[in-house]
Parts: sequence; C-alpha cells; structure tokens
Amino acid sequence: MAANQAGKANASQQQAARSQLELAQRQYDTMQDQIQPYLEAGQTGLTDYGDLLGANGVDAQNNAISGIKNGAQFQGDMQTANENILANASATGGLRGSNTSNILANTSINTLNNLITQRLAGYGQLMNNGLNSISASQAASNVYQNNSNQATQNSANASSQYDAALSNSFKSGLGSITQGINAFAGGGLT
Repeated sequence: MAANQAGKANASQQQAARSQLELAQRQYDTMQDQIQPYLEAGQTGLTDYGDLLGANGVDAQNNAISGIKNGAQFQGDMQTANENILANASATGGLRGSNTSNILANTSINTLNNLITQRLAGYGQLMNNGLNSISASQAASNVYQNNSNQATQNSANASSQYDAALSNSFKSGLGSITQGINAFAGGGLT
C-alpha cells in the first residue's frame, strides 16, 4: 500500500514539475515576444547611428545625410527659415547685402547640424531601449532557468521518494516473509 501511495505521490509531483516548467516556458516566451520590438528598434538605432557617424562607411554616411537633407523636416525648416530671413531683409532694405547671403548659407548648415544632432539623440534612445530589453531578456532567462532547475529538482525528489518508499515496502514485505518462515521453521505457528 505504501508503494502504491508513493507511486501516486510521485506521479502527482512529476505532473506538478511539468506544469511548473510549462508555466515558466510560457512566461519566458511571452517576455521574449514583448521585448522583441525593442530589440529590433535598438538594432535599427545602432545601424542608423553608425551610418550617420560614418562608422559603417562613407557611402552609408552620405546616404544618411542625404536622407536628412531630402527629408520633409529639413525642407520645411529651410523654407520657413529662408522666407523669414528674406522677409526681414526686405523690410530693412538689406535684401542684396552680403549679410543676407551669409545668413542664408549658415541657416542651411545650422539646420542640418541640428537635425543630425536630433537624429543621433533619437538613435541613442533606440539603442538604450534595445539594451534595456536585452537586460529584461536576461532577467527572464534567469527566472526561466531557476524555475526549470526547481522543476527538475522537484521531479528528482519525487523519484527518490518513490524509490525509497518502494524499497521500504519491499524490505517490510521481505521482513514479514522472513519472520513467517522463521516462525514456521521454529514451530512457532500453530
């Protein structure tokens, strides 16, 4: 009977260990799904950051800067700035002066520099988000590993307890048989 009960306890503990491991796996998979967009954004930020700085080659840097210059934000900022400068120069009578030409030239350079700085900061934030998601992934992996280890340990403990109960039952039964044989051989049974 003890062996039968130990077998049922073992089966129950084994099922609990499997359930614990399945839950840990689902939690890990969910976490990975949740952080995947941040990992991808971080990778994109790293690539674009390297392009803009020239770390990925001159062609990549030229393409990144051209993309900014041809982009709607740069074009809109330049149009607004040029209209304001020309309107101010016209109102003050300095439309043909060198100051107006210099201001127009510097506005383009300053606008591009500001947009590059903004982009680099944005890419830096994407990289930070990606790095944070890597940390979250590592933490999830650690929790999964701990849960897996615990489930494995629980399963091993259940098997050991079952084996011990089975061994004890066998020893008890063998002891009873031995006592019966000894009693019979010694004439103790009537």
